[in-house]
Amino acid sequence: MKGKQLFDHYQSVAQINGFGSEEFLYGNLLYQALKIEGEEKIFQLLEVAEETGKRIGLEYPMESIHSYPQPDKVVLV
Repeated sequence: MKGKQLFDHYQSVAQINGFGSEEFLYGNLLYQALKIEGEEKIFQLLEVAEETGKRIGLEYPMESIHSYPQPDKVVLV
């Protein structure tokens, strides 16, 4: 599957499985990643993740002045 198809698949599965499910959490993580890096990069990373058996993850800043830091980087895990 292409990256856009993978993204849509994960979003669909998240809706089907509902709030609090692992699929819902991953769908939300992908949406956050999309906001950080943009469509092109996330779709490419989804293809790589699919090929290598990995998933997309978010990294948070090492030092943050906020008690609820926002992720600032998208990685494969």
